Parts: sequence; structure tokens; C-alpha cells
Amino acid sequence: MFKKRRLVTCLLLAQPMSLYADHNVNAMPEVIVEEFAPQRMEHRIEGTAVQHVDTAEALKSIPGAAVNRNGGITGIAQYRGFYGDRVAVAIDSAELVTGGPNAMDAPLSYIPATLLKELRIERGVSSVSKAQESLGGLIEARSEQGEFTSSSEWQWSNRVHSNYSSHNEGLNTSLLSVIANDSHRLGLSTSFDTANDGEFDGGDLNNTDYERRRHDINYGYSNGDTEISIKLSKNNTGDAGTAALPMDITAIDSDLARFSASTKVGDIGLSWSSDYSHVFHAMDNFRQRPVPGMGKRETLASGQKVSHKLMATVPLDGGEVRVGGDYSESRHDADVYNPDMPMFLVENFNRATRDITGVFAEWQQQSGSWFWELGLRANQVKMDSDEVSSTMMGMMAAAFNNEDLSKTYNNRDLVLKSAYRINDQITLNAHIASKQRAPSYQERYLWMPMQSTGGLADGRTYIGNRDLDSETANEINLGFDYQNGDMYLNLHSFYRKVKDYIQGTPDGAGMANLKFNNIDAKLYGGELGYGMALNDNISINGHLSYVRGERDDGESDNLYRIAPMNNTLALNYRETDWQLSLVNQIFDKQDKVSEYNGEEETSGYSLWHIKASYNVNDQLQLRAAVDNLTDKRYQDHLAGYNRAMGNADIAVGERLYGTGRSLNLGATYHF
Repeated sequence: MFKKRRLVTCLLLAQPMSLYADHNVNAMPEVIVEEFAPQRMEHRIEGTAVQHVDTAEALKSIPGAAVNRNGGITGIAQYRGFYGDRVAVAIDSAELVTGGPNAMDAPLSYIPATLLKELRIERGVSSVSKAQESLGGLIEARSEQGEFTSSSEWQWSNRVHSNYSSHNEGLNTSLLSVIANDSHRLGLSTSFDTANDGEFDGGDLNNTDYERRRHDINYGYSNGDTEISIKLSKNNTGDAGTAALPMDITAIDSDLARFSASTKVGDIGLSWSSDYSHVFHAMDNFRQRPVPGMGKRETLASGQKVSHKLMATVPLDGGEVRVGGDYSESRHDADVYNPDMPMFLVENFNRATRDITGVFAEWQQQSGSWFWELGLRANQVKMDSDEVSSTMMGMMAAAFNNEDLSKTYNNRDLVLKSAYRINDQITLNAHIASKQRAPSYQERYLWMPMQSTGGLADGRTYIGNRDLDSETANEINLGFDYQNGDMYLNLHSFYRKVKDYIQGTPDGAGMANLKFNNIDAKLYGGELGYGMALNDNISINGHLSYVRGERDDGESDNLYRIAPMNNTLALNYRETDWQLSLVNQIFDKQDKVSEYNGEEETSGYSLWHIKASYNVNDQLQLRAAVDNLTDKRYQDHLAGYNRAMGNADIAVGERLYGTGRSLNLGATYHF
């Protein structure tokens, strides 16, 4: 039988961490836990380790993961070179709709870091039971909702969690209040995030400010094998800059709801969940930045999604089988206006729908030193759009409306995972998978040249393609994990060939417009993780990540916005109530750039950070950190290009700079 092992590693990026952190009130909670049991091959970050306002920033702490930064709270998850709709992101097990066509409200923006319980990535290939479409992996974020107690007596607990950053005068605060016993749990939470524009060595980062509020109420019931959970949430984002995009956020108003239940009938486990999300999103190019030469533009957009999932888990000798089905339907609308020209109107998207019906079966088996997982999934994706109109582009609208806009994609996912434990120290892993993804609504229904591209932020205008085929990714993952006492080492590699990869290519009218087309591509690379406890107080740890993406259809070009090779190394010192970490990050140059996207190369750089935390008592924890200790001037390759006029320090079209030196302070108080 496999034994479940946890290796608690030291700081990777966001906060000081310990090789020996406990999980009680007194212990430092800033830990990254890697599960080495083959059943749960994942990377996990505790929420209190994240001192940045945007939860997506914590992805930089995970081997193979990164974030495409388009704004202060607009971070798009990247894993092993895939990002956007290719990576499934679940918030409290729900895949939410994004309200706008440029992913200003990327999924992880819906869980403020001060309310985050944990962030985890399933390492390598994700299981078919976890998400409907997960071509590039699965990222899961769980919020703090409180816990059931161990007795029938009611207990009331509260937590205030707050962080401050000096470079943008950012303040992020949350309050969680829970009353619970062993059968019932009622939780209320609220959070508030605000910041001014950031700074870097030599100037200001205009249009990086933000303001966001979040409110949640949740109820849970537990009785033996039966659990029921209900959660209602409200997310309100006010003015928030997105300098890498042609507009800034003026409003994101979201209503979220989730119901889930699980029980057992005999030995068979049954679970059901239903999710609802509705987003109203407003953005413009004139309230928070100078009006560009094209004149004022304002977009009012909305998105709505309803999803359901039913799953049965049947135990077997040494394993289990999961079978189930899921259904989701989403709708998107977006209209573009000019406030100075009442007659100006572009229906960017009009009832663009994307409905998925899926069934899956998954078998896990453990026998001696072997572990196996075999998963099969079938998805039917139905897409459609209503007719569009425009006061300025009537001929293009008419041409679009005369097309057959409906399309059905029949996709399948096949997953085989295996692990073999050679001895107590070494485990070998292998994953083979073939997964498919249907096009996004932007890739199909962007009918006139615009930059509504799901946050690509390359400055290009695109048009959609109704003839797109589904992407098919065939991949293999090989790796090993070594753990011996106070030392660990893990090396994992992957190779992925993608047939019909969706990429913007010249539409025949020159480089000004790109059209979404199917090409062939390949991505390959890997991650190295390492760590060692030198004694009871001192430890080191780190990780190195590398990914390469390129076309594989005879054209010589690279894939767009791929993270450069990078390494993070931390030296940590820990006492009973306090700990200190010195962290170094090294990013290589990125000269493997996309010609079609006009992507610019970036130079390599090195950053230093220092982090400290102190447990004053059972209730109070204090934190302090200095990020970018040397005030290094650098450009993150995954940051976009400045699109906002009026910044004397960063020209329009120049890649945005990373933040300068910042003093970060934090406190958590339980009462």
C-alpha cells in the first residue's frame, strides 16, 4: 500500500515558510505542501502565505505556474505554457463565468487573497472527473468558510486578516465570522481591497490602482455521511486600472451562488452540486486615462453561467470508480458605445452561448507498489450566437449574420496515470493523456476587428473564425520524487503536441488584423523542486521551471506569452514563534518570442526579497516583508504592453515594468 506523505517545504516566493510547520493556531501557516501520495499529486499553498491582493500572484510560488499580468487585480493563470480558457480554474469547486470579453475579471480575481484558504494545482495531467475542459491543467482555490466543531455546543469564532503594501499604498482587509457546532455552520465574510497606482525604480505604474469589495454568507449541515452546503456571494469591483488593455474597469458586479450535497447509499458515495454566476461589467478608455485619438469608447458587458454535476463513487478492493455527468450553459453579451456620439453602437457579442454536456468515468486502483488511474470523458459543446448590428460596420455585421452561427463539437478526454514506489524514498510517475477543447466564444464570434481576445494583451486586433476545430492536446509526463528524511528532490518533465491549436495568424490584409485559425503546436519542459533542512532551525528550498512553446506545422515561430526559465531559492530560519526567509528569484531572458503577435524580447533579471513573521500569541500573528529589496528595475515577460496614454515614464507600446521596492506589513487576529 502507498503511504500518504507530506513534505512541508520552505518559502518559494510569497511568504516565509518552514520545513516543519504544524497546522494549529500557534504554528506558522505560511507553508506550501506537496502531496507525494500518487492519489493526490498536487502543489498546495496555504492562503495565509499570500500577501499580495491578487490570488493569481501566488501562482509564481508553484513549479510550472505563472501569471499573465494585465492589471492590479487582473491576473490570468498560466501553467506549463497554457493560459486562459485552456486552464480550468475552480473557485470553491465552481468554474465561474467571466463578464467581459478581455478577461479583466479573470477567475482568480473572484477570491481575494485575504479570504483564501488554499490554492492548489493538480500536478501534470488533471483527472477527468475534476473539470469539463482541462486541456492545460486544473487550478483550484478554496475560500475560508469556517469549520464544524466536534461537539453540539455552539462556538463563535472571528478572524481579521489584513495586509498593507507601500509601493501602491495598498490595503487589503477581511473579516470572517463563524458560528458552528458539529452539525451546523453559519459563516459571514466581507473583504475590502484598495490601492493607488504602483511605482518602479524610475517612474509610476499608471492605471494599476484598484478597488474591490466582496461579501459572502454560507451555511453547512453535517450528519454522519451527509453534508449540505449553501453559499451566496456578492463581488463588487469599482475603478481598477488595466494598463495592458485598451480600457480600464469601471464596474464588475457579480452575483454568485452554490449548492452542494453529498451522502452515502450503502457503500456508494453520491454527490450533487449546482452553481450560478452572473456578472455585469463596465469598462471605458476615458475616465481613468487620457482619451486616445480614436475617441471615447465604453463597453457594457454581461456574462451568465449555470452548471450542475452529479457523481457516484463506488468503492473497490484497493480502489474506486467514479462515474457521473455534468452540464453547463453560459451566455455572453457586450455592446460598445461612444458617449460623445449617441448614434455609435457596436454589438460586440449578442447572446453568444456555449453549452457543455459531459459524462465521465474514472477508475483508480492501488496494488502493492503500483497506483493506476484511468479516466474517460465525453463532452458535447454547443455554440451559437444571435445576430449582431453596428451603426458603423453594417456590411460586416450583415455578412456575419448570414453565416450559420451554430456549431456542435463532440470532444473526448482520455487520461492514464501511473506511479510506482521503488522504495520509501523514490517514486516514479508517468501520465499519458489526450484532451480536447472547443473554441471560446471570442475565438468564434468576434465578427469585426477588435481586441476582445480574452486578455491576450498583445495590442493586435483580431477577428473570429466560425470554421475553427477543437484543439487536441496529446501529452506525456514523466517524473520522479525523492524524499529522504530532511531532504527532497522531484523532477517532472512533459511533452505536449497540440493539433489545431488556436492562434491568431494574418488574415490576408496584413499584420494589422489577426484571424483566429487552427495551427499545430508543441510545448515541452519540466520542473525541478528541491529542499533540505540543514538543522532544526535552518533550511533551504527552491524550484526551477522551464517551458518552450513553438509552432509545429512547418512555420518557424514561437507561441505567444510563454514564461521564461526561472528559479526561486530560499534560505529560511525558524524558531518556535517566529521565522525569517531570504529569497532570490532569477528569471532568464526570453528571446523565443512570437513573430505573429509582434512580441518583444525581454532581458533576464534577479530579485531579492526578505520575509518575516511572528506569532505573538495564540490569537495574533504579525508579518513583515520587503519585496524587491534592491529596487531592481525590470520587465516581467508576462506583463503586457502599456496601452494608457499620459505616462511620461512608460511610453504607449512599451512593456510594463515590475513593481519597485515595497514594504509589506500584515496581521491576523483570531477572537
